[in-house]
Amino acid sequence: MRLIKIIIPIAIVVVLSVFGLLPLFHSGFFPIHDNEQVGRLYELSKAIFSGQIPPRLAPDLGFGYDYPLWNFYPPLVYYVAFLFHLLGFNYINSIKLMVGIGFVGAGMSMYLFSKEYLPKTGALVSSIAYLYIPYHSVDLYVRGDLPEFWSFIFVPLLFWVFLKIQKTGKGKYVILTGILTALFLLTHDLIAMMSSVFLGIFIIYLWFNAKDKKIFIRNAVLGGVLGFLLSAYFWLPSILEKKYTMVNLLTEQLANYGLHFVCIRQFLNSPWGYGGSILGCDDGLSFQVGHVQLILLAVVILLFIIKFIKTRNLPAGIFVLFFLMFSFSLFLQITYSKFLWDRIQPFWYIQFPWRFLIFSDFTISFLIGFIFLFVKNTKLYAAIAIVSIVSLLYFNLGYFKPQSYLNVTDNYYTNNYFLRFVTSNMSFEYVPKGIATITSSIGNTIPAINKNEIAKSAYTVINGNMKVKILQNKPQQKKFLINVSTKGVFQINVFSFPGWKVYLNKKSINFSDNNKLKLIRINIPRGKYIVNAVFEETFIRKLGDYVSLASFALILLIILVKLKLKYDRHRYAV
Repeated sequence: MRLIKIIIPIAIVVVLSVFGLLPLFHSGFFPIHDNEQVGRLYELSKAIFSGQIPPRLAPDLGFGYDYPLWNFYPPLVYYVAFLFHLLGFNYINSIKLMVGIGFVGAGMSMYLFSKEYLPKTGALVSSIAYLYIPYHSVDLYVRGDLPEFWSFIFVPLLFWVFLKIQKTGKGKYVILTGILTALFLLTHDLIAMMSSVFLGIFIIYLWFNAKDKKIFIRNAVLGGVLGFLLSAYFWLPSILEKKYTMVNLLTEQLANYGLHFVCIRQFLNSPWGYGGSILGCDDGLSFQVGHVQLILLAVVILLFIIKFIKTRNLPAGIFVLFFLMFSFSLFLQITYSKFLWDRIQPFWYIQFPWRFLIFSDFTISFLIGFIFLFVKNTKLYAAIAIVSIVSLLYFNLGYFKPQSYLNVTDNYYTNNYFLRFVTSNMSFEYVPKGIATITSSIGNTIPAINKNEIAKSAYTVINGNMKVKILQNKPQQKKFLINVSTKGVFQINVFSFPGWKVYLNKKSINFSDNNKLKLIRINIPRGKYIVNAVFEETFIRKLGDYVSLASFALILLIILVKLKLKYDRHRYAV
């Protein structure tokens, strides 16, 4: 009976999740702002199949010049989709399956956290409110920001695991905290950074209420540090090597945070659309919190005030805390918070203040579930639950669909032209600093590369008389056999990004990148040579790799030791 009580709400969450995923059953795909998702999965697969572990380079992106995408862009959602591709699914369906897991996972994680404070019915309603809040659809069917979409899983999970550390003090939750923190950083490092604001507030609250404050704060810190160590292979070079790229253009031009604050009325009534974010109140996409969610919140606040005045025996602390966090998350999205954005430079990389909607969604969804703490009448209890869930679905489900459908196959997204020109023009912030640029028709800086200049081969003979045979053409290695009749300049068509080494007949040589696109060039005298260009791990990357591997090994060792001790206790007890 107890197992059934546990399974039923979980099953309801899973079943009700399907309604928001119905468009994924349509053949082909659909237009989204980040239209490079399928292409990124293809590029990750190409890097892994070539033996590049961990993946750093996306060979066809960056106009075909080996774009260091995975050195900076969180890869977890593409790893998940890659596993489906290994099982035989095509790239589009692998992306869809990853999305399905992300959607169901968000509902499950919200339920897991909410039931720590709320009755199961309340946790269930909170979960559905979280699933079917409008911004969840914006991330999926409008923007197509799938890493941010997956962040909906980790926000409640991190709150839950720190709460479990406080309640139990068990070491297994320290390890789990480390794993979840690492996964969050590998999903969306910016959302993880933003989470630290609200998670920090929650941890302080937990510390005040902890029985043993020293043990709690020790375990919380250990768990967080472990997460950073596990994911060091990614975030360490991502932070320290971004200076070699054009990424700062994101914060200086069209993605400057000052252009993307939300007008207060947009939280209440923001017309649904599939356009973009612009300066002012007439954005092409919606920033509404959700009409049903706001109505339910108003009911909960009213009930809270009435009940608190009457009994004063309510969980006021956690309710007030989440209401304040909800209010603060809204404040961070409006122009009145600009003074904070101006002073906190790391926040500039967030680009869009409305990204804090994910925390507005989390906090309001949790608060909605409190209605079932305030209502004790069993008849009303069931009626309110049914009306709440039906209303959440009926009034929000219409948002959970794409603008249209595209009857396309993998090849639409993975052909050379789409990857090397169309997709590369969508996202180019990690091309080398110093590349030739021009000003686009809308006023932002873009690489000065036209259709005729995208990479068509692994090499180019700039001058001289050379016969070239390609021996190896992997993302991380370009190897050539060259017969030089007349000395000249040989160009390897990869961006000159830190880590590239060039060997001439196994001897390391210097190369030049003093050209329009910052591509690797070497001078070759007459003779026969093997030219080998290898993308090696820099000191920073190696340090991150070793730290991540050591942390992973430590976790495995701890788990094995605990299993061995448990086995020994069981054997001797028998």
